[in-house]
Parts: sequence; structure tokens; C-alpha cells
Amino acid sequence: MVDFGWFHKMFRIPWQNDLPGGNEFNTVLELIDKPALLVSKKDGLIYRYNQAFLKLSKFEANEVAREKVTKVITGISDEDYAAANEKDVILLRQGQEACKVKLTSREIKDGRSGFYLFILTLPPPNNSSEPELPMEKVTQVIDLLDEAAMEGNFIEVLHKVGVKMAEVLDAPFLCLYQADPEKPRLTKFMECSSEGEIFPDHISSVSLARLARVGLWQPGKRLISDLHQIGHEFGFQYIGTAPLGQPGQLFGLLVVADRKKPAAWIMDALNLFGIEISRFIEHHVLVENLRCDLLALNQSLETFRVITENAQEGILILNPAMEITAMNPAAEWMLGYAEWEVKSQKADTVLIGPDSLIPALEAAARGIPTHNIGNVSLHRRHGQLFPAHIQTIPVSDGDQVVALVVLVTDISENEEIRIRSQQLEQRAILGEVTAVFAHEVRNPINNIYTGLQLLSATLPADDPHQDHLTRLQNDCVRLNHLMESVLNFSRNTQYRFEAIDLALLLKRLLERWHPRFSKVNIHPFFHVENNTPLVYADPRAMEQVFTNLISNATDAMSKNGGNLAVRIGPKNVLPNRPQVVVTVSDDGPGIPDEIRDRIFEPFVTTKSNGTGLGLAITKRIITAHHGSIQVSSFPGGTMFEVTLLAYNGEES
Repeated sequence: MVDFGWFHKMFRIPWQNDLPGGNEFNTVLELIDKPALLVSKKDGLIYRYNQAFLKLSKFEANEVAREKVTKVITGISDEDYAAANEKDVILLRQGQEACKVKLTSREIKDGRSGFYLFILTLPPPNNSSEPELPMEKVTQVIDLLDEAAMEGNFIEVLHKVGVKMAEVLDAPFLCLYQADPEKPRLTKFMECSSEGEIFPDHISSVSLARLARVGLWQPGKRLISDLHQIGHEFGFQYIGTAPLGQPGQLFGLLVVADRKKPAAWIMDALNLFGIEISRFIEHHVLVENLRCDLLALNQSLETFRVITENAQEGILILNPAMEITAMNPAAEWMLGYAEWEVKSQKADTVLIGPDSLIPALEAAARGIPTHNIGNVSLHRRHGQLFPAHIQTIPVSDGDQVVALVVLVTDISENEEIRIRSQQLEQRAILGEVTAVFAHEVRNPINNIYTGLQLLSATLPADDPHQDHLTRLQNDCVRLNHLMESVLNFSRNTQYRFEAIDLALLLKRLLERWHPRFSKVNIHPFFHVENNTPLVYADPRAMEQVFTNLISNATDAMSKNGGNLAVRIGPKNVLPNRPQVVVTVSDDGPGIPDEIRDRIFEPFVTTKSNGTGLGLAITKRIITAHHGSIQVSSFPGGTMFEVTLLAYNGEES
């Protein structure tokens, strides 16, 4: 299909001048007893007309006012405007056949661009036998063009019209050329021929320059174009051409030919068809350009809609009066308002925050953007504060601000990350200090313990101070155990991962604890599900984890006894990454509500003599193994669930 997208560059919409003269021109025109028009010399627009013209043309006043004179009169050129002699032209009439008239032109100067006075004279009745232009058929072609203007396939429409024109002209050869936007030549894009393709696919652009007017070549005349050479070679009796486009902005050529002599009215028909085809193509190009512009606009709007609806930043659109006209879902979520609730509301009733916000909006209304008014706090609908970063950006049309864009970024998460980072940094420093402290304290504790042992040995066994010394020694042992736990918690442990059978490890561990279970009346249960895979972990670390969990369960049931259940099995919740889950449950008193959510934090314990570091160390080990640990507790029971990655045959 031929591309007509380049046509729009050739067309210009004329600027309309002010109406000249006023009532004086109307009076003068009405004094003329013949149809008369006042036409602008600059752009060829009809500015005045008399009633005689309207009566003859059958047009309404609003149908010709400020329209091109060529819309109602065909067969005239720029040179004819200034000519004082008479010229035969065709007057198109509304709802009736066109008629031939004599056109007399006079130039009127008004000190600006000037005007022409056109006076039309009906010719005397034609009594000759010479055939006249078949206006009824010509009108059918024009009507076909008007009907086809909104049809889809441009080339098919032109081909249909071309067949009709060839029928009216009684010419078996007709084709249309268009200017090539990339090369200095004309390209054929439509041909109707009874003998196949006669005319060349391309002709030089010089031909269009030489055929810039309606012309008729016949044998014996000078060959001034490639087309005339074709006519000479194929024995045509004539080749008629009509340029397409406005003078100085031609974009194509209409060509007709035949081996019989042309009708007397062939020039008038070519001129009329050239004008109508040009009008049709210009209309098509205009519609296509508007359609493309509309499509591009719709695509831009859709892109803007998708961006605003999916943007994480809150976007509010204000008019210059500081009223909200739109807001995106992110802004709705941040501020707690639905868009329909805040439309046409003043911005300061929704964006409630620092005093610097309103001056920034006022500056944006004057065209001054504010890309950062600092980290501020805004109020949500229910009064809750949240930290935000705000930008105000003006949208201008020329020198006028037509809208304001307010971008709101919720930096709550960033603040939480910053605070968390500070806490981790502080904990790292505290860990280092604690490790040094624990290491330094252990030596004095050991010295005290040794001194107490020596002092106890020098006293008689029944000495009343032996009880005090025993209690002091027990306290030293407890402090030493506490310092050991602190060192274990604070040091960075290097784990040695390997594939281990967690079921075998747990079975051996429970057997080792069996004497303790018998002593406090605890009944252990151990169950392994089929197809439980190996895990990739450090054996010593796993032994420490489950020793701690079994020890805690045993301590919880040491007074009244109970049941200890350990279950192990596969867990397939992650695609392509199997896991192993181990549950350790007891029917002890449960964990108190006030510490349940903090049970994995350091120094949180339910034991009177516990350090509170056992579960903290356990969670650290599980996390280092890319696993998870969860606790469920209620009066009458506690269950810990440990999830670990299964061994997949690869070392990571």
C-alpha cells in the first residue's frame, strides 16, 4: 500500500483576514445586477457576495462565507484573478447541475492585501451541436468521492473513483502519480487501463514542474514530458494531465489518454476532477493525521495512567487555584482518602503537614518547582503522622501554569531501615564489649571459686560457715556458665556443612536423655515419616539446637512429668527446594503471654536460674542454616517447629 503520510507537510490552512469594508461593500455588491463576489487576493477566500450570486448558485450564505472561491467556481488560476478580460469558468450549484459562466475580474485595493471583484455572466443559450460537459456524470464522480471520504481502504476507493472518471471521460487509460518523498520523481500508485499497464512506474519530477497546469497534448505538439513520449510511442490521440494539490504545493498528477480525439470539454473535466481528487486526498491525509495524533494521544494517556496507577509515589494533580483534580492509588493509600472524596477540595485540607508546604505550592503556581522541601511529616486521614519526601512541579503551557503536580514519597520504611541499622550497629558494638567483658570476668570468678575451695578445705566439715561457702561456690559456677553462654552468643561461629541424617541424630540424642526422662517421669515419643530427606547442616550445631529444645521441654515438665514428642518429616512448600521440618512438643505449663513474642531475644527466660541465651543462640544457628524456627504455646503445652533445607546433592 502506498504511504500518504508525507502529504501533510505540503498543506497549509490559510489565515483569515478581517472582513473589509462593512456595509459599504454590501451596498455596492447589491447594486450590481449580476452575480458578484469579493475574493481575497491573499488567500482566495470569499468575503462578500450579493443575493444574485446566492440565487444562481443555490448555496446558503454560511456555505460560501470564508470558503475558497474554487469550491464554487472551477477552471480559474491565479493569473485569471488579475485578468480584466472575460474567461469561461464553471459555477457549481447546490443540488443542481453546474453551469458555464463568464468570469470578469477587477482588482480592488484597500491599503492592505487587496481584493478581487468577480462578476459572473451567464452565456447566451447554446444552439450549436457541440456536446457539452456531462455534468450529471461529473456530479456522480464528485458524490462518489464525498461518499468514499470516510471509507477505510484509500487505494481501493481511488481505484473505484478512477474507473468512474474514465467512464465519464470515455478514456480507456487513466492513472495517478504521487511525489516520492525520498527521491526527485513521481511514483504511480493507481492505474485503470483496458490494455494493462501502459504508463511507467516512475517519471521525473521535472514532468510535474512542466505539467503544473491542466494541459492537453496531441500529436504534432512538442513533447515536454516523459508521458508525452509514451503517447507518441503508443499512438495516442491525446494525453490530458491535471496537477494535484495547491499551486506551489503540488503532490501528484492525474493522467488520462485515448487513441481517439478528445471531447471539446475535456479540459474543463480534467480541471474539475483534479480539484476534486486533490480535495479528497487532502481530506484523507487530514483525517489520517488526526487519527494518528489521536492514537498517539490515547497511547500517551494510557501510558500516563499505567504509570500513575502503579507508581509507588503518591501523585496529586492540582489546578492553579490549589484544588485537587486527581490523585493516584498510592496517594489514596498514603493519605487515607478516596479520590472522589477530595476532588475539588483545597490541597491544604488534605496535605496537612509543615508550614513550608504551602509556600512551595504557591511557588509552583508561579512556575517555580521545588524538588525537595526536606523530610517532613504528613498527617493521614485519621491523624497518624508519617515521614515523607515532597516535590512540587508546575505544568506550564507557554508562560501560563495550567496545573501543579505534587509527588509524595512515604519514607517510613527507609526510616525503619535506618533505625534498624543503628540498632544493629549498636548491638554489634555491645556484642564486642560484652565478649571482652565476659572474657575478663571469667578469670576473677575462677580465682574467687578457687579461693572459696581452699577456704572450705581449711575449715572443719561441721563448721557453720560451710553452707555459706557452698552457696558462694554455686554462684561462681552459675556466673561462669553465664559468661560462657555470653561468649558463645557473641562470637562468630564457623559452621561445617555436610549431609546428615537428622532422624538418626535425634534418635541418638533422645537415647542419651533417657536417664533424665526416667528420673522426672517424662515419656518420650519419636516418629519419622517416610521419604524424609537428609539435611545440609553442621552436626554439632544441630545437636546444640535440639539439645537446647529438649532441655527446655524437660525443665518445663520436671515437676509433674509429662509427654515429650519429637516428629520429623518432609515439607514441600517451596518449588524445586524440598525441606525437612522437626517439631518438639511438650505438655508442660506453656510460655507466659507477656514473654511469648520475645522468647528468642537474649536474656528472656522462664527459668529462675536460666541465662536467657539458649533460644537466642538456637535461633541464630537456625538462621545461619537458612531455616526458620517458630513457637506455639498455650496453657498445657508448647511446640517448637524447626524447618531446614533438605540436601539436594550439591554443596552450597
